[in-house]
Amino acid sequence: MDRQGFIDYNTLFSPENSRKATSYAQAIRILDEVLVHQNVIDLHGQSLYDIAETDTIEKVLLFVNDEVKKMKNGQHNIFDYGRFSQRSYPLKSFCTAALKSLKLYALYEQEIKAADAIVAQESNPRIISKRLITHFEITKEGEDVVSVTKRRKGQDYFRRMILNIYSSRCALTGIDIPQLLIASHIIPWEEKNHKQDRLNPSNGICLSTLYDTAFDKGLITFSPSDYTVCLSSALREHETREYFDQYFGIIIGKKLTMPTEYLPNREFLEYHYNCIFQK
Repeated sequence: MDRQGFIDYNTLFSPENSRKATSYAQAIRILDEVLVHQNVIDLHGQSLYDIAETDTIEKVLLFVNDEVKKMKNGQHNIFDYGRFSQRSYPLKSFCTAALKSLKLYALYEQEIKAADAIVAQESNPRIISKRLITHFEITKEGEDVVSVTKRRKGQDYFRRMILNIYSSRCALTGIDIPQLLIASHIIPWEEKNHKQDRLNPSNGICLSTLYDTAFDKGLITFSPSDYTVCLSSALREHETREYFDQYFGIIIGKKLTMPTEYLPNREFLEYHYNCIFQK
């Protein structure tokens, strides 16, 4: 676990807390500074980010809760060792909220490690997808909080897989800026007849945002026979525009850069060509 991972976790899986993500990280920093002055829980000189055991995080949470109560009652407490400006974080419950979130983040990290083990054990991408769907419990449809969170976890792991096998580069342009890269589904997630392939690594292509959107909308596709780019008639209507050659003319007939493993499934590309591509 690390600070940026913790911020990303809160932003991705707790959208209602996305504005608080940085504040949670600041709260953990404050706790790291003051917890060295206590002898109730032995943290072995570690940062809270170094603690993977959720039981230990829970013990810290209970301890901090007690210390916050002492602070509110004007008693000597662990936060007396911090700067005065830091007292607002525990008083506003940011420290306890951050610890609760850190515990969930630790559990999520454990889920990721287990998912990595599944991928390492299997070579068949369809079996990988089936096992990952079971692992992340992506079975129930709906928009309740539990279902949405499970779906986000699966989608986040899918992105992680796809970026890894494409060496974190767009398969068309070579762009390697993570914030601009998308794990594009060939057969869309929403396609109910292909639920079993939602987390199939052969159902993904790493594309930068412009080409991901064009692919998603059926404005471009990739030939099932040789993985070269095809432009739709809807896109070719803009051939006279100044931007066309710069962004689309240059990719006509261009072949995808292949991933290190799990090549895009030709049957999935045929589906995209026949059902999504605007010929």
